[in-house]
Amino acid sequence: MEERKEIVNRYISKGMKAIKAAQIAGFSRSGYYYMSNGRRPGKKPTRFTMKEDGTVVENSVVVKSVKEIISPDFIDYGYEKVTVELHKNKYIINRKKVYRLMKENHLLNPKRITPNQLKNYVKYSQPYPSQPFEMLEIDIKYIYIRGDRRNAYLITILDVFTRNALVWSLAYTMKSRQVVQLIDQLILNYLQPENVLKRHILVTIRSDNGSQFVAKTVREHLKENQIFQEFIKPATPQQNGYVESFHSTVEKLVCRKFEFESMAHAQRIFQNFYETYNKKRMLKCLLFMSPNEFLEEWNKGKMVVVYHVKTKKQKFFFREKQNLKPVLLPSRRNF
Repeated sequence: MEERKEIVNRYISKGMKAIKAAQIAGFSRSGYYYMSNGRRPGKKPTRFTMKEDGTVVENSVVVKSVKEIISPDFIDYGYEKVTVELHKNKYIINRKKVYRLMKENHLLNPKRITPNQLKNYVKYSQPYPSQPFEMLEIDIKYIYIRGDRRNAYLITILDVFTRNALVWSLAYTMKSRQVVQLIDQLILNYLQPENVLKRHILVTIRSDNGSQFVAKTVREHLKENQIFQEFIKPATPQQNGYVESFHSTVEKLVCRKFEFESMAHAQRIFQNFYETYNKKRMLKCLLFMSPNEFLEEWNKGKMVVVYHVKTKKQKFFFREKQNLKPVLLPSRRNF
């Protein structure tokens, strides 16, 4: 604005009329002559309030009336309800002024913080872990128990880097306390033996917005154990894609081939499946090794991971065969 005023002044100094010079610079006449006083625009707040009988009282009297309105037990009125009560007491006052007076005197209710405001949503749709146990995904799948004619809940925590199905549970109910128990198994059986804290690995667990995962007990338990929790955005299951893909494998290899006569029968089948998957079932993305075999090779320092610049796809190589460093692959266009 100051630069444009200088342009106008130069034209005026050469004999041009102020109105025409202001038009050339894109100013209205009032805009050119405007001088800021440094204060906020608008009327000053009134210090008095009128009542219906014509009497005028100071705002301090109104504040006293507000305190009397909200002082009884079990009354937690906000400024809108207080305005209604003041009208009943013959005050001529609008809700904006009531809000201002209550705010100035710290009489407003504290703002409610909804659970959604406390959530840490994913920053990146695709996770890019650089080592095991850095990014975990957790999800629940329904399993039909034919013998009991009801659904059970299968919950799995999967390591994105190694595709290892670390811990799982199958039950007819899935409450937050059961999720906490599963997290304890994860810590005792994997995170502590792998010394993730001493190795300064920031463990992140990603989930959808299911009630079991947003529960306060689960969130506090994760925080106490220095595990960062993040939530996928609503209606985006692909952001939890690795464990979703794993549960698709469960559907294909287990659910379509077996009919469960009881919970005990299902438990035995799934126990065999998880052991086979982790110890024996080779995966192409892991260089045709099982998750457990791959983790052993990685811990020996024999593997290196790269991510493609364009596709962001994860790919592993044997260090001794490729002599590669963990860098991003170039796009095929540059080959």
